[in-house]
Amino acid sequence: MYEIEKVSPGVVRPLRHKVLRPNLPFEASCLPSDNDPDAIHFTLKKDDTILSVASLYSESLEGMPNKNAYRLRGMATEPAKQRKGFGAMVLHGAMDHLKKETDVEIVWCNARVTAFGFYEKMGFTILGEVFDIPNLGHHKTGFIEL
Repeated sequence: MYEIEKVSPGVVRPLRHKVLRPNLPFEASCLPSDNDPDAIHFTLKKDDTILSVASLYSESLEGMPNKNAYRLRGMATEPAKQRKGFGAMVLHGAMDHLKKETDVEIVWCNARVTAFGFYEKMGFTILGEVFDIPNLGHHKTGFIEL
């Protein structure tokens, strides 16, 4: 049985660091908005083992300032468990929570080039040109309307 749980930011950081920022100091896994009052962090667990994590922050998307938006950041799945649907499960759970508990209209993210296919399968529209985030690689912005 899989469980999606709302957690504190400290719970998601170890997997976030392991997958997304392994060559950087652990502090690099601490995002500036982690402790904001409207920040929400989720884990997908099975038998108390965290398989996937996602964090969401109330933040508007440039070019869509009139839409109530949340930004997805720090989404990561345990490397040995990737491509088994766990990322989709935690993301669906997070978006379901937003639909029920907020007035969100869109969820957006800066996706790594290697993750475009995942986000497109999830229903995201990928926008604009590729841009580089130092130490993290090439990204594009994507969004989905809820």
